[in-house]
Amino acid sequence: MLALLPILLIGSLCIELARGYQTRHLLILSMQETARVAAVQHADPQRWQPALKHSLARLFVPAGRFASPQARLEATRQAFQARFQLPLWRMQRISSTPDTIHLRLIYFYQPLQEWLRMLLQTFHIGEQGLIPIVVDYRVLRHYRPD
Repeated sequence: MLALLPILLIGSLCIELARGYQTRHLLILSMQETARVAAVQHADPQRWQPALKHSLARLFVPAGRFASPQARLEATRQAFQARFQLPLWRMQRISSTPDTIHLRLIYFYQPLQEWLRMLLQTFHIGEQGLIPIVVDYRVLRHYRPD
């Protein structure tokens, strides 16, 4: 019984690490898609923010009891904000030159195991035991011929 405890602990940490890596990979793909929209639409936030929200829905597949991944995303975002008083993600346009656009996404990753979140909070890692995943992306602007 005592030998099984460390194996379970290591196994759950491995699952959490794999889930975090998958989340980061999907965030990178979302940033690429959002940056492409921003490059074509002259970095207009009214245009690229819906593209970001749509691409982040990949993180919430399968939809489960919700009608769609977008509905699950919205419900998760509202529950997260109510519980932690933080947005689930923050998107910023860091810089915009005539040639490039630099975007940054900060996504607050919540570990599946509550004990791990409490442990991270105890050691002041992340905000409220949440792990911020930061993704930066630069893209060349595209110009329309006039």
